Amino acid sequence: MIVVFTDLDGTLLDHDSYSFEPARPALRLLAERGIPLILASSKTEAEMRPIAEAIGIDHPMIVENGAGIANLPGHEAEAANHYESLRAFLHDLPEDLTGLFNGFGDWSDEEVARKTGLPLSAARLARQRRFSEPGLFSGDARQKAAFTRLVETAGYRAVQGGRFLTLMPDTSKAERMATIVAHYRQVSDEDAHSIALGDAPNDLAMLEAADIGVIIANPSHEALPVTERERRGFILRSPKAGPAGWNHMIHQLVETGF
Repeated sequence: MIVVFTDLDGTLLDHDSYSFEPARPALRLLAERGIPLILASSKTEAEMRPIAEAIGIDHPMIVENGAGIANLPGHEAEAANHYESLRAFLHDLPEDLTGLFNGFGDWSDEEVARKTGLPLSAARLARQRRFSEPGLFSGDARQKAAFTRLVETAGYRAVQGGRFLTLMPDTSKAERMATIVAHYRQVSDEDAHSIALGDAPNDLAMLEAADIGVIIANPSHEALPVTERERRGFILRSPKAGPAGWNHMIHQLVETGF
């Protein structure tokens, strides 16, 4: 069987409008073929549920950049609130780094809406965080390196996405993808092959770990680097950006059996 994992912003969702309309034909194709579509995003579960409902799916979801999993049997108790400890860590930063990282916990609903382009109602959902803290770092390269070292020393990691630097537990979309693939292998009693699609640095580990990775073009930021796995043909690049590119690549891979 095939299991498809996809990033949202800049991949399945348009970078500016957050629409997935150009991808509807490919979404119908996945539904017709019975192929599970796993949303894997830096968004919160509260944000992702309305998107999943609009698409018409009820599969597991990788939330907050891989910091948590929703809708997966056996993970119902995964309720540790890392968010409060992350906010405490930011509060206790050394004086020379204080105030250089500002995240969703520092901004109002209105500020999050302005910085993300989300409607105010969606911005409120984006601030309902349990595991991770996206934000912007305003310091120089030396300060950012020092900040990242402190994040790692505290047992977290800093992951750069298409818009924000996200602080999160030391896990990833790739690790969560492996958990979900193992689940489908168990419940289907057959091998499961993974396709992963993404556009930003925080997607790269997932793209590298999938059987086939797809880099979706996003002209709003620098393209992902070419890796050895891409040189060997296991990572492809879409000729179009956003959901139009997503639609093209899903058809190409699913209809040809990749």
